[in-house]
Amino acid sequence: MKSLLESLLARERVFVVGSGGVGKTTVSAALAIKAAIEGPLSVLVVTVDPAKRLASTLGVRALANAPRRVELDGLGAKGQLWAASVDMKSAWDDLVLQFSPDEDTAKRILSSPIYHNLSAKFIGSYDYAAVQVLAALTADDRYDLVVVDTPPSRNALDFLDAPARLREFFSSPLLAFLTLPRRTRFFSAATRPFYLVADMVLGSAFLEDLTDFFSDFARLAPGLVEQSRSFSELLTVPATGFIAIAAPYGPSVDEAHRLLQALKTRDLNAVAFIVNRSLPGWLFTSQAQGARVWLETEAPSALAERFARDSKANAAVLRVVSELVFTHEQFGRARDRELVDALRDVGIDLFEIPIAESELDTPRALAALIASATRTQR
Repeated sequence: MKSLLESLLARERVFVVGSGGVGKTTVSAALAIKAAIEGPLSVLVVTVDPAKRLASTLGVRALANAPRRVELDGLGAKGQLWAASVDMKSAWDDLVLQFSPDEDTAKRILSSPIYHNLSAKFIGSYDYAAVQVLAALTADDRYDLVVVDTPPSRNALDFLDAPARLREFFSSPLLAFLTLPRRTRFFSAATRPFYLVADMVLGSAFLEDLTDFFSDFARLAPGLVEQSRSFSELLTVPATGFIAIAAPYGPSVDEAHRLLQALKTRDLNAVAFIVNRSLPGWLFTSQAQGARVWLETEAPSALAERFARDSKANAAVLRVVSELVFTHEQFGRARDRELVDALRDVGIDLFEIPIAESELDTPRALAALIASATRTQR
């Protein structure tokens, strides 16, 4: 049976997906570090998550679209590790410069106030920029393995669907409508009333700026559409895999399960499911259960007697005891109900990564995290 690292190294690109707060960024960084240590590979880890936690996780300064080398001193690494993070503003600027048919078109787009507002505030603009950056990075043959830390699962689906939405936009009636005045002086009877009203409400100058901008933006279509189409195809090839992550409590497992089903409907290759921060088995033994019962039933009176003269200390200790009991119950229920059952009908490998007993603030600690992963029988 394959280990988690072997499942990773069998791919050229791995997308790590899951809900927020389950450790996607930490596990993505750890997977990349472990791969660079164990194999003579050039490994790139890139985050598409707008929260941008990857830099702090790796212990480096701010990351950008251009990959940056991450040192793995003292770990006997056989390969190299690089890291990058999508910067939306510079990504859009780079795309305009890359796909504009000429320098004048690029200058007009980049200087347009409409462009600055759309690239910064338009819904989905981050996803579109991220797709184009990743398309370039994942196609770069300098890297043997690319690990992608995606946004939280609900946003991850938007991100995965962004290439198709971009192609739909460039072929949409909306874009044709917005560029109509530039393409012809003769408006149909259906469109003329709109432009007459828009001219009165918005002013002729704004309407002309809007038309000019979208006419120039439409000229980016050939390059953007081709790159997004190539990226969509890249997502479905056997060399690309998806690893879903959940924590063994709360709704994250259910959400990850739904995400796996969404990947399946998109013909995307889910290769593993990681239950991160799993608790050690001894916490679920009869001795541990007995300790929990004692904490819940007898500890309050024993502590009250012990701290009779210090009400603040007594209240603080009781609060900690209550939190321990509550946490144990939550983890226990989640482990019984969700840990394996969530994957029973999905048919992919299940791994558990135990909760870390120390800070995950060095490459060595992160590599050890992957080494601690165990495969769980379904």
